[in-house]
Amino acid sequence: MTPRPSSGELWGLHLMPPRILVDCCLPNGMMVSLECLRETPLISIKQQLFAEARKYPLHHLLQEESCYIFVGVTQEAEREEFYDETRRLCDLRLFHPILKVIEPLGNREEKILNREIGFAIGMPVCEFEMMKDPEIQDFRRTILSVCREAMEEREGGGAHSQALYVYPPNVESSPQLPQHISSKLDKGSLPVRRQSWSQDSSDKQNLICVSHDSLPEQLIAESIRKKSRSMHLSPQQLHLCVQEYQGQYILKVHLTTCLTHYLSVHLSQYIRSCIIMGRLPHLMLVSKDSLYSQLPASGFVTPSYSRRTPQPSPCPGGGDGPPPRSLWAFNTLLRVRLLCATYVNVNIRDIDKIYVRTGIYHGGEPLCDNVNTQRVPCSNPRWNEWLTYDIYLADLPRSARLCLSICSVKGRKGAKEEHCPLAWGNVNLFDYTDILVSGKVALSLWPVPHGLEDLLNPIGVAGSNPNKETPCVELEFSWFNQTVVFPDEQQIEEHANWTISRELGYNYCHGLSSRLACDSSVSAADVEQLRSVCSKDPLYELSEQEKDFLWRHRHYCVNIPESLPKLLLSVKWNSRDEVSQMYCLLKEWPLMEPESALELLDCNFPDPMVREFALRCLVQGLSDDKLSQYLLQLVQVLKYEMYLDNPLARFLIKKALTNQRIGHFFFWHLKSEMHNKTVSRRFGLLLEAFCRACGMYLKHLNRQVEAMDKLVNLTDTLKQEKKDETQKTQMKFLVEHMSRPDYMEALQGFVSPLNPVHQLGNLRLEECRIMSSAKRPLWLNWENPDIMSELLFTNNEIIFKNGDDLRQDMLTLQIIKIMENIWQNQGLDLRMLPYGCLSIGDCVGLIEVVKNSFTIMQIQCKGGLKGALQFNSNTLHHWIRDKNRGEAYDRAIDLFTRSCAGYCVATFILGIGDRHNSNIMVKENGQLFHIDFGHFLDHKKKKFGYKRERVPFVLTQDFLIVISKGVQESTKTKEFERFQEMCYKAYLAIRQHASLFINLFSLLLGCGMPELQTFDDIAYLRKTLALEKSQQEALEYFTKQMNDAHHGGWSTKMDWIFHTIRHMPSDH
Repeated sequence: MTPRPSSGELWGLHLMPPRILVDCCLPNGMMVSLECLRETPLISIKQQLFAEARKYPLHHLLQEESCYIFVGVTQEAEREEFYDETRRLCDLRLFHPILKVIEPLGNREEKILNREIGFAIGMPVCEFEMMKDPEIQDFRRTILSVCREAMEEREGGGAHSQALYVYPPNVESSPQLPQHISSKLDKGSLPVRRQSWSQDSSDKQNLICVSHDSLPEQLIAESIRKKSRSMHLSPQQLHLCVQEYQGQYILKVHLTTCLTHYLSVHLSQYIRSCIIMGRLPHLMLVSKDSLYSQLPASGFVTPSYSRRTPQPSPCPGGGDGPPPRSLWAFNTLLRVRLLCATYVNVNIRDIDKIYVRTGIYHGGEPLCDNVNTQRVPCSNPRWNEWLTYDIYLADLPRSARLCLSICSVKGRKGAKEEHCPLAWGNVNLFDYTDILVSGKVALSLWPVPHGLEDLLNPIGVAGSNPNKETPCVELEFSWFNQTVVFPDEQQIEEHANWTISRELGYNYCHGLSSRLACDSSVSAADVEQLRSVCSKDPLYELSEQEKDFLWRHRHYCVNIPESLPKLLLSVKWNSRDEVSQMYCLLKEWPLMEPESALELLDCNFPDPMVREFALRCLVQGLSDDKLSQYLLQLVQVLKYEMYLDNPLARFLIKKALTNQRIGHFFFWHLKSEMHNKTVSRRFGLLLEAFCRACGMYLKHLNRQVEAMDKLVNLTDTLKQEKKDETQKTQMKFLVEHMSRPDYMEALQGFVSPLNPVHQLGNLRLEECRIMSSAKRPLWLNWENPDIMSELLFTNNEIIFKNGDDLRQDMLTLQIIKIMENIWQNQGLDLRMLPYGCLSIGDCVGLIEVVKNSFTIMQIQCKGGLKGALQFNSNTLHHWIRDKNRGEAYDRAIDLFTRSCAGYCVATFILGIGDRHNSNIMVKENGQLFHIDFGHFLDHKKKKFGYKRERVPFVLTQDFLIVISKGVQESTKTKEFERFQEMCYKAYLAIRQHASLFINLFSLLLGCGMPELQTFDDIAYLRKTLALEKSQQEALEYFTKQMNDAHHGGWSTKMDWIFHTIRHMPSDH
């Protein structure tokens, strides 16, 4: 059920031998052995086989070779039919080199598609067929309707809407052009260089000037006018010419991005970035007919399982049994029986006894006191014990779950007992059809994750571990004569109305001092207090008094939409009276801003109605650009959904299928977690649905997957089998293998997983190399096949890493990008450089190489021994001055100052550690940026128990000299004052959006990053943003940190000296 880790081209081998003996079983019973090259395609093997078969008996029983296909057993122990005979032997991932020749049976088209989907996902589609869980089978059928709806939407506008799916525009989320950007234009005029989509050199480029708020069609019209001038047309003829041809063309940024015809050109991210950087935008004028004719064919193959009659599911009212009863008809306490546990492997010499700890939870909040079983010996543990919880069945919320763990207890005489969780598991008390769980359940448990501080893991996944060799607990829930279902909407509303009328009577008798009271009028002081409480950041812990206050004024809170998270945290979820009223309030609650609604998707808000409301806010207010920004978090919070079919999954699938760029990253964010057993089933099903409906893009995705698999096998060999060999020998091995036909075919001419806008052309083997770090990353270089490559960039350089977890880098770069957007919208141009980074698997990923950039250490080493050993702080300034002569020097210093200010603020707020001089880089144009974010949230490296970095962020004398244009007493210059002012404005701008950043980190708590495990880790942001201080106090706090940074720069320099001595190139 879970994808297995790749074991290479053949079982137990990363790379198949150059020549290998293949045993082929023929339909006439003959076995023929062939010696084949590892890169031989199946069609050649078949031809060679049938030529050899003529020498064997019973040859006359064989039909034409075209009547047969090969079948083999893969490393997943699955029988696979190989319809694509262009596939090479080394790419089949066979368990053993044995192929059988058979006549194909069944639906050939569906089998080929299933194989392609299985290859993309990393697990055979047939495994889903073997899962008997009705929820899985129902989800596979129902999600197809969402896929069809998305396909109808993207094809509803004909070829034009299909083109916008394939070439989605990159649009800025802020509709207004900020003042500091528009000031760079000459009276609002935007110069654009237009080029036709043609290799004909006689088609000259044209320079056109239009208003920045022009529509693309106006730019096209101006282009036609300019091109027609040589024809000497009259004004009327020119007008008719423009009218005739204007609608026949479309503007493209490059091969994979269009400009939307109904949006101003300055809303294009490409155009806006050109304005910011002072570059001339280059656009292609493309004929719509030629563009539309090259669109990939779109189709949807209806899978056979969707046409089968669904198996009867335990739906309410189904069958001949008694009608279902409402949960609220029962006035008994919840009881669960613990029977026994199996596969509990412990060392009996270290552990005295074991027991099961259990609790009923709503998200991370206990609904009643936890209950433990009796302690029993470790061998053959049996309890047969009923546990009763202090909560009535009628008060169970919809998202209630039973959380349990097998715990060991160890105690020595006179010492405190030690309790330790051995394995954990969770069970939803209601299934996906609203039915209360009953009867016996066998729950296979999960291993305890690193960093789990409590005995229970309530926010962990619900359901059994697919690995049946893990500890297993047998439970028994209460049996009922009828199906028990959660109340429907009408019952909930009736109960809420009855509760409200009862509370009105309570108000009359007892006044408004109690939590049970309801606000009939709200004073100005109450309103001020409400707004004060609701403005607190998401990590602020409400007191019981504040919760009571919010609940009493719940009806007024509707006037403050952003108060919803705080109000929901004030609800007593073990009271149906309060829950039913909250549901009714949700119906009339105004929609929130999407950034605020994100909070409702974290682990604290598991209720399906709450999460559905959050999705309504996202659907209404989240643009495709913003969705792309937050996609990493939205994919991760799928883990907090109770069931496979949920509004968030449907929303993401639909967006992924109507915008190919979103679909690209949706695929890779899911694919990168398929090794994780806790989510592989959920993510695999979503990937299957996406791949069935993404059309021809599935072939592009499979090209990417194939290329990445090749690189994984290659780097595994380098790390394990070639690790003790010299760099020269390793490079020879790399070049030899990458020159082989299968590698050249797989690693050239495909879409970059890192950025789907970029096509990777021919591999520049002479520019590829193995980097020196322990995990042997590869520095890879491809040609850019884009027609406009000479105007954009001629090559693509990417670092492939196998062995490092890049998720933390991805998150940090995402946050830096969002910070930059906030600063740009507030008129601060701090020129951040959030380069591309993508995790594509278990500790496998890609990193963009920033062109014309060097580490601080490389630059210092160019300044000789004094520069390398930090004795000369002028080296960096001299290097920038040498690279930028004349007016370019002032631009370079300005760019350095702005980017340095941005990264000082960002690295301080995020607590970025390990800031040595190889993790900070500078481009030749002066732009500074940081790399390698393996430590954040103040998880800094330690030496002998002490933090090695003693300053809040890096601001050494080297940087200050550059900022002050070479002045040694740099802190006394106007340039330094300007730098400080930039930092202050940047800090306060991020502080205004503190809740957004806290939410973005909170949504990723379940992804298992080593330095993002608990809310305590995220609390570091509250400290750096000084959220409990006033704005003035916060600014004073940051000013002190800045003073500490540049006064303590000497300690950073000392760290850099030791780092340089350790890593200095041998020629220095």
